[in-house]
Amino acid sequence: MSKKVVILGGVGAVGIEAVIDFISTSDAEEIVIADYNIKKAREIMSEIKDPRVSAVKIDVNDEEQLVSLLKEFEYVINALPFKYDYIVTKYAVELGLSGVDVATDEDQFSLDKDARDKGITFVPGIGATPGTTNLMAKKGVDLLETVDTIEIFWAAFRSTAPSPGLLHVTIWEFDPDLKERVVYEDGEIKQVPPFVGNKEVEFFDLIGKRLTVFVPHSETYTLPQYVGKPVRRVYVRGTWPDETMDLLKTLLYYGFYENKPVDFGGVLVKPMDFIYRFMLNNPNADKTAIWGYGLVVDVYGTKNGKKARVRLRNRHPHPNEWGGRRAYFKNIGIPLSIGMQFIMRSKCNGPGVIPPEAAYDPDDFFDELLKRGIEISWRIEYL
Repeated sequence: MSKKVVILGGVGAVGIEAVIDFISTSDAEEIVIADYNIKKAREIMSEIKDPRVSAVKIDVNDEEQLVSLLKEFEYVINALPFKYDYIVTKYAVELGLSGVDVATDEDQFSLDKDARDKGITFVPGIGATPGTTNLMAKKGVDLLETVDTIEIFWAAFRSTAPSPGLLHVTIWEFDPDLKERVVYEDGEIKQVPPFVGNKEVEFFDLIGKRLTVFVPHSETYTLPQYVGKPVRRVYVRGTWPDETMDLLKTLLYYGFYENKPVDFGGVLVKPMDFIYRFMLNNPNADKTAIWGYGLVVDVYGTKNGKKARVRLRNRHPHPNEWGGRRAYFKNIGIPLSIGMQFIMRSKCNGPGVIPPEAAYDPDDFFDELLKRGIEISWRIEYL
């Protein structure tokens, strides 16, 4: 089988980092950057100057066009916004493509049997979180004899509105009516409101100590099923920079999420529509003091018959040494690239549609991250 790979959404901030890493480290024979912004895709292609790389324009809202494109490949890397997760996975499975996705939609796992029948492997949610955090959790579980609780913490330090898609994700996670913001306790998925579950955690020194709150993330759903040992509780907490968290609290407090039209001199304007437009056109919304990604995972259980905690944390180079604002996006794009390469090199469990903790060996994955400057460390503490 030839190694022909298409990268969907390859010109976005995350997609570019996946493209750069994949081109520089993979043995793919043909790599196509597929994006609606063909001008930018060609600019990237010309900068990279690799004969294996080409660019094509694609409107993924046109399903016939998407299917026609995917038919030409053996592998797909999906770096598109999460609203395209299921549709890309659906056609990848139907057409027999193995692949990876930076985000996760729970419906993707309904395609598991079809993927197994086709003999292909598709891994959703292989970025920083979900992704690296899933593997950190799996490592912690492997180091313990029994497991009680898994707690994931992340600090996503980027500007509030670096792109429409990322602004949408940020605001979406704190919608008071969001059904996906849940915790896992004693075999049950339980919904929780925004800005609860407050817990301070010490990230690596670039980010330091931060207050985190419950957020909607797929680890809550997948870890209890796939880490290989019974788990009583799974919590995922996160935080953005202070200015972003302050904005989200304001939107929630003043009822912006209700999005009821307001009369502006005879023109009805929906408040949240205004906020999106305003933030995407405000230069200050694309600024922040620190660009980086902090990850901490605590796994509680027993070892040698004693209560214990495994604490895992990440570390990456200072943004001054790692591309400035790119330091944030590398933490997402690089795991996406590694995940695809592991599938291509048969260093992945499968077939099926499976999450990272079931797909990859944590130590192998951490070794590859370290080669790129992302260190995952851990220690065991007896309680």
